[in-house]
Amino acid sequence: MSADLRQEWLSLLTSHLCHREAPADDRFWCPEYDRMPRERLREVQEEKLRLAVRYLYEYSPFYRRKLDAAGIAPADVRSLHDLPRLPLTTKEEMSLDVAARPPFGEYTAVDDEHWNRHGWMMFTTSGTTAQPRAFRYTSFDREMWTWTNARALWAMGVRPGDRAILCFGYGPHVAMWGMLYALNRLQVPVIPSGGMDSRARAFAIATYRPTVVAATPSFALFLAGVLRELGHDPRRSGVRTLICLGEPCPEATRARIREAWGEVEIQQFYGCTEAAPSCGGYTCGHALHFMEDTHLVETVDPLTHEPVPPGSPGLVVITNLCSEASPQIRFLVGDFTTLSTEPCACGRTHLHCPGLSGRADDMLNVRGVTLFPSAVEDLLRRMPELGDEFLIVLDRTDRGAERLRLQVEMRGPEANAALVARRIAEEMRARFDLRPDVEVMPAGSLPRTEFKARRVRDQR
Repeated sequence: MSADLRQEWLSLLTSHLCHREAPADDRFWCPEYDRMPRERLREVQEEKLRLAVRYLYEYSPFYRRKLDAAGIAPADVRSLHDLPRLPLTTKEEMSLDVAARPPFGEYTAVDDEHWNRHGWMMFTTSGTTAQPRAFRYTSFDREMWTWTNARALWAMGVRPGDRAILCFGYGPHVAMWGMLYALNRLQVPVIPSGGMDSRARAFAIATYRPTVVAATPSFALFLAGVLRELGHDPRRSGVRTLICLGEPCPEATRARIREAWGEVEIQQFYGCTEAAPSCGGYTCGHALHFMEDTHLVETVDPLTHEPVPPGSPGLVVITNLCSEASPQIRFLVGDFTTLSTEPCACGRTHLHCPGLSGRADDMLNVRGVTLFPSAVEDLLRRMPELGDEFLIVLDRTDRGAERLRLQVEMRGPEANAALVARRIAEEMRARFDLRPDVEVMPAGSLPRTEFKARRVRDQR
């Protein structure tokens, strides 16, 4: 292997680092890149893509096998026009690679020798939809994460003078690690809460009064309830920004969060362990942007996997252009969204979208009808009589017919439970052409979660 090629890749990435230690101005951390004309942005992407393919072919046996099987040599990739020729990469392929070559597989660009000398940390996927897969990242990656996440936090309005609490476990999952280092770069102090339970986190918010809270949307709602149980009003907690990640956050959930926490700014991080652990996507207050100088973002047809143009819905595919260890090529993340190149009110020129509907892995097919759990969440959370938790249960009747059951919680007394159940059934039929069996339960009956909520039980 050529050490010169690794150094060439790292030198290229470093050459596109601007304002590494501090922002350029109060609106944009890197105005040269955040507002870069799209023609110039394309040139940056093509320069990185050409070398990324060469680099992975050299250092990742997994990608060398994929490109050889597709009949593509690194020299064949000259521009973004060649991107669709490159094969998609799926989590299933990675899982098979780990099974064949444990424990790390060969889909990253570091081996034992390099990681032992230059490594930073190992992360794993959550295992929500497949066996957890390990990803080894380097000290160079840590710097890239810090810089990209700092750019994102700056776009969200986080500033020196804030203080933050990150409500995640600080385990082997990427959520929060890049944000932690970015907050350090912004000189925003962090209240560590990795070993705290929900009551301890609520106590920390009431006592130390952070202005920024990062959590899944589900846990943000739950945490507000714990604060109230302890005699504190979340609306008077001093929190001004809630950064949500790990789950879709439909508008009805955002409304619930504002109801619980007051007129907070609700921002979102978007990423995945495989290809965008540093900030692949972030909100600016108007839309969810993708950082295109560090990540190539496409959408593809769910069935054919052929690229679809901006303005048409499709599944998200990401190519990482900012990593030493994991510059994955065309990784099929699988979230549904619609990309736009229209100017954003914030002034950034990068691709953006209104939000994400959920991953294809989460999509349900019920009696021939496609159903996203996030769409059910949006429907239920528009009903003020209901609490924040719900459960979708799919099973079969004694005769073998598919059955959809919804378990929901009342927010207060259950006097109108039968009326609420009928209303839910009618709304589900009107919106999705599905009539569920609805079970209305007392408040606090369903399990809470501090990480990604799992609200589907498919028992078919």
